[in-house]
Amino acid sequence: MSSKVSYEQDLLRYLSKKQEYVTSKDLLEVLNVSQKTVYRLINKINAECDGEPLIVSERGRGYRLDYEKFIAYQKHLANPKQGQLTPQERRKRIMGELLLSSPTPINVYHLFSHYYVGESVTFHDEQMMSEELKKYHLVLERKRRTLAILGEEVNIRKALKDTIEIFNTIDLDDLKRNQELQFNQYDVLFILDQLRKIEEDLEITIPYPYNVNIFSHLYILLSRSRKVSTRMFSGTISKEEMDTMMNDLLYPVAKKTIEHIEKYLHTPLPDSEIYFLYQYLVSSRMQGSLSITSTFSPEVMDVTNAYIDHMSCIVGIEFDHKAMFIDLANHIKPMLNRLAHKIRVQNNLLSQIESTYEDVFTGVKKVSCMVSETFKLPVINDDEIGFITLYFAKALETGQHHRPLKTLIMCTTGIGTSELLKAKVAKKFPELEIVDVIASRNIRMIQENYADADLILSTVQITEEVPIPSLLVSAMFTADDQKRLQAKIEVIQRGH
Repeated sequence: MSSKVSYEQDLLRYLSKKQEYVTSKDLLEVLNVSQKTVYRLINKINAECDGEPLIVSERGRGYRLDYEKFIAYQKHLANPKQGQLTPQERRKRIMGELLLSSPTPINVYHLFSHYYVGESVTFHDEQMMSEELKKYHLVLERKRRTLAILGEEVNIRKALKDTIEIFNTIDLDDLKRNQELQFNQYDVLFILDQLRKIEEDLEITIPYPYNVNIFSHLYILLSRSRKVSTRMFSGTISKEEMDTMMNDLLYPVAKKTIEHIEKYLHTPLPDSEIYFLYQYLVSSRMQGSLSITSTFSPEVMDVTNAYIDHMSCIVGIEFDHKAMFIDLANHIKPMLNRLAHKIRVQNNLLSQIESTYEDVFTGVKKVSCMVSETFKLPVINDDEIGFITLYFAKALETGQHHRPLKTLIMCTTGIGTSELLKAKVAKKFPELEIVDVIASRNIRMIQENYADADLILSTVQITEEVPIPSLLVSAMFTADDQKRLQAKIEVIQRGH
């Protein structure tokens, strides 16, 4: 990536974090460039946008990002037109064509002719593609003016998934509307229909990014099946793995979907394709009655607890296990399956997550390295780290990082008015855990019986010294009482 492109991205990323105007002086310090360079960058970015500018300027105030246009601009960058392809995008398209046809060789002239590049560029592209393919344990072979990619089917599909640009979408419906993307419209509609049937059969919804992941898997299966004999797709699956799959309620759905694909292609597929689709389903987070479970394997529980405990230390805030555990564990469970079967989900929100929750993302990345090492897991990539970051960001935004405050309610008699107060407090302040209602005469028992209490709400003045924060409120728990209690809770939580 050129430094100019990097500066443009840094500028947009910085402005996207700011709600207010930013002065040119601030931009100079952040980008570490001259004022002239800042002006040029802004003019270049605005020139690439149709109509109104992306970066708005106002004399005396500075610069501000038009956020709605910024969202549209990001979509535009993800789907470039043929004439605007960068060298990297050109290589991706050529590599995609070779991967779809692998191991069948394709003539070099056929691959490069419509990009209008010379021999030296062609040779350089071959070298770059060869290096890229090594990451997938694939080989680019050149013979008699042809190129072919050689390697195992599972690695070819992984490379395809990362290469074909239509999988960089967030909303699958965009694939039906966007005619600039190079894909088979009939295949898209067929696969979307299969996804809808899977959701109906299981009475669930498959959210992003898992719906895109399953879509890409099936699209690659259709595309490869037309170009290569399906006999090459067979993979070795152990009896134990097959038995586990066949006892799972996801199995009949995976089997039925592959049968639909066989009819659509008019081609039989090996049984291993049922297993591959089953693994994608097991590795997906689902929304609905099937999706939420409170029963987890020891490994899922240990990994989830490790994330919560270590993030509490890194952020310096105690995340509430009870509030976070079920939700996070329901994400960790399919994630561990993805890691075990080398299934990668692409997180197209990653750059936004990194810039919006920079500190949280950095913390989750550190914990993920520790988790991989401790539990002997494969490396947890940035896409996965981005999704986990959202759970901790949500906890911070909604206050789930505070454990419930153990609260005592005290009145002159311990009954009647204090029970009314208890009902009102419980309704208005769910973040308080009311552990007991006691009479004021029993105040000396507090330290002995309730040493771990965080707060005392009392309708009578406490005259004796008690090592627990207290607040005097009326039995009617007025709006003023509620305001003062909210302030008291915030003070106690900051102290924790």
